[in-house]
Amino acid sequence: MKNTSITLIFLLFSSMSIAYEDQDIDGVEDSIDACPNTPFNLLVNEKGCPDTDEVSATTPKSYRGDFTFKIGTDISTDKTYDNDTSLTLYTNYAYRNLDIALSNSRSTTNSSYSKENSYGDNDIYISTGYLFDLPSSQLKLSLGTKIADNEDSNTSRDNDYFASINFSYLLNPKQDLFFYLGHTLSGDSNDIDYENYSSFYLGTGYRISNAWYSALSYNYTNSIYSDGDAEQGIAWFNSYSFSENLFATASYNYALEESSYDHTFSLALGVSF
Repeated sequence: MKNTSITLIFLLFSSMSIAYEDQDIDGVEDSIDACPNTPFNLLVNEKGCPDTDEVSATTPKSYRGDFTFKIGTDISTDKTYDNDTSLTLYTNYAYRNLDIALSNSRSTTNSSYSKENSYGDNDIYISTGYLFDLPSSQLKLSLGTKIADNEDSNTSRDNDYFASINFSYLLNPKQDLFFYLGHTLSGDSNDIDYENYSSFYLGTGYRISNAWYSALSYNYTNSIYSDGDAEQGIAWFNSYSFSENLFATASYNYALEESSYDHTFSLALGVSF
């Protein structure tokens, strides 16, 4: 009798499981489900179809990319050269992992040093890069050119072309290590054949708060002159987010050799949307 009862109970539950099927697990039986393949994370109506309000709330808007604009100033002081101040403009458009950047720096003081070096006055930089997301790290490859300002025919120069690698590794949720390596094919002027040069930065950054990120790095750049000394410095960089779209950056660079400005201060205000 006992075995017969167990058998009846088993058959009863078996028939119930066969009679009721809900493949998309939305709570509506397949036999009356008008939308049998509804994603499990959506609410449905009595017919098993996604609720209109729920679809509107969970479906992301069409992604059109992110745009960033930044305006700032660089102030350089030195015991040997004239002090120099420049106005810097920077724009960037990023679509997923691909971005295009455009920047310009114009000296606002009459500094002979600034006008004589390869970076010149009022040059325009254009670059494009692709970001690779790796385990606990990111790798960015970039290519670009510097369009030289040739308003003065006496200092006409060819354009520069450059490539770079930027790598960052996340040590923990707050701290990262980063490394930058770039190489530039220098454009020549009417009377000077500039040397090609390489640059590298090595440093670490720390997220002090959700809004404040700070980083310290060592920077090295070969000279554009065949007999010139390499530029070396220690840089302290800070970025602060006032809101989701508004941010500011501030940095200080201390030169470790005599060929660069002793001190360079940079301030900028940016917006992204």
